[in-house]
Amino acid sequence: MSKFVQKMMKVVEAVTAVLFAISVVLVVCQVFWRYVLGDPITWSSQISRALFCWMTYLGIPILFNRNVLMSFDLVRESFNDIAGEYLKIFFRILGLFFCVCWLYFSYELCTAPTSLGKSFEGTIPIIRSLPKNALYAAQPVCCFFLTLIQISQIIDYSKNIKAMKAAKKEAAK
Repeated sequence: MSKFVQKMMKVVEAVTAVLFAISVVLVVCQVFWRYVLGDPITWSSQISRALFCWMTYLGIPILFNRNVLMSFDLVRESFNDIAGEYLKIFFRILGLFFCVCWLYFSYELCTAPTSLGKSFEGTIPIIRSLPKNALYAAQPVCCFFLTLIQISQIIDYSKNIKAMKAAKKEAAK
């Protein structure tokens, strides 16, 4: 499962990079049209905001997968190797519970009658026709990826524990 998750996260990273590039191009075009041509593009900032939302929610699993989020290593490092691995599993299970709850409620948000089929208020037809669900859907997508990462990490930590126990038995012989 770990190899599958790593390949999937490479795709997510590529999608996030493409969204970032599109956002940069839109902002540069907006500045060019506004200050050089004197005719601002009104819809580019709205599209950039929507892309920023998706980049943020896709970036969370990327950072979590790379283990570069803030954590309290002092507590975990005060335990020996096996206890530290068990502590990692415990925190991943807590994170998994949070992800499942967030997934459920963000899915409810996306399918709620108040947002289903509703569109954003805007003057440009492309924005007016964009359903609110397109923006809200970033949350369940983020939760889905986070859930897969958490499960994969729990499996990896469990394998580490088995390997450490086997190494201790070998050393005891």
